[in-house]
Amino acid sequence: MITIQKNDGDRKVLVLDSPFALDESPDFPDYLFDVIFITNESAEETKTILNNINPVTSAKCCYKPLFVARSLEDKMGNYDEIIDGYADDWNDMEVLTKVENILSYRNQLGLNAQEDPILSSNQFFIRLTRYLISRKKTELVPKLDVSASTGYVIPVFDLFYRLGQYELGEYFVFMQSMTEKGLFRTTKFINKVFLCPTCLNSHLLYLQSCPKCGQSAIHTEEVIHHFRCGNVSPEHTYHFGGQLRCPKCHKMLRHIGMDYDRPTTIHTCSTCGNTFIEPKAKTICTNCENTHNADELIPQDINIYEITSDGRQSVISPNIGFTIYTEFYDNYIEYNRFVNRVRLLAEQKFSGNINGDLLVGKVWILNQEGETMPIRSESIEQVCTYFPNNKVSAANNMIYVGSVIRNYKGDTEEDIINFQVLLAEAIRAIQPSLNPGEKVCYTYQKLQGNQSTIDDFIKEMNYVSVTPDDSVDYDPAAVKKEPSE
Repeated sequence: MITIQKNDGDRKVLVLDSPFALDESPDFPDYLFDVIFITNESAEETKTILNNINPVTSAKCCYKPLFVARSLEDKMGNYDEIIDGYADDWNDMEVLTKVENILSYRNQLGLNAQEDPILSSNQFFIRLTRYLISRKKTELVPKLDVSASTGYVIPVFDLFYRLGQYELGEYFVFMQSMTEKGLFRTTKFINKVFLCPTCLNSHLLYLQSCPKCGQSAIHTEEVIHHFRCGNVSPEHTYHFGGQLRCPKCHKMLRHIGMDYDRPTTIHTCSTCGNTFIEPKAKTICTNCENTHNADELIPQDINIYEITSDGRQSVISPNIGFTIYTEFYDNYIEYNRFVNRVRLLAEQKFSGNINGDLLVGKVWILNQEGETMPIRSESIEQVCTYFPNNKVSAANNMIYVGSVIRNYKGDTEEDIINFQVLLAEAIRAIQPSLNPGEKVCYTYQKLQGNQSTIDDFIKEMNYVSVTPDDSVDYDPAAVKKEPSE
């Protein structure tokens, strides 16, 4: 059943009790109703209805008040985050008051009653943030959830993640970008978690493995130090008839602290026989089943965020340009994926599968105090345009460009010079967007050394060089240039 009723406040209420393709139906345009009321008393069936008819992802229901049957209170899990109330009657005074408050505030904000269909994760994030603002929910608090991929989740985000609206990498890039732009503000640090580099899942099994062969069949025992003769060896070498006897001087050991002590433990690999003091830490991801060294895990800060006043104004604006480059440029990828790609290329280079140089270009903007500025979407657009055949990403107030110079021959560095030339042209194309006192800089780093230097190379990507290869200051007379042919 689906019908339109008028409440005592003269508002039109869309009443339904079963799933319905509302957005596709020509019989129910958005102007026919102001409020949604779901009367189904089954929690599971109501969740199915809400998957498509809700004030976030439904084009016709955007930001509209939504209520469900009172009997479902405390039964809806994270769906509760998009429900404005539970009631048996749409003319309940509390419901009428809440409806008017929501509609009044939505109109005050200038949010439309209907939005375009969501075609990308970025559009979804903006839609969800607008919805939160329309409900005056400006604090985003992560909660510990054993069933969540990342361990900590903001419930309303997690609801739509489980419905397939976005990938984890897209979520982390969104939160980082909004914070760098000053649209979100970190109000409290909660914890630091470590995520699988492949799928960004936090459900990891930690293993101890042999540093030589990588297997986990490890036997551990204590080492005994005999004070009298100074012998130090594994405990099993002291076992004799149920007592402890030194294998070197054959004296009996009776009192720990007087005859001997146990200074450390030693590990022996049952697979290859290797003996070692410190085992190597590895992880197996229970989601993607990939194995990684513990030092390869991706650290992720879990924070409480607040949508700032600038954030509220920017997100509500119909002209918001947040990360539009991800919609129009195929060469832009999320930062976590960019780092994983750099690591993979580096490993291939050192294994001999790539004959050439791995480069990462970095572009950033400094203000007159010498501080890095949040990256603007137009700057990323310029870099994406100048490097159509390279992967581009952004994080840490920097734009990154990855490149593998596969045609590198002998001591000829022509291709590396061409890479620098394009970076120089790109920052000059960014120049017209600078504010007074600002300057845009670039540098690049080249992978050198051996396998052990990969982590240092990736860490260096986070650092801003005090001596950039080139920079351009703000110039009101700057003329925008086109990329070289």
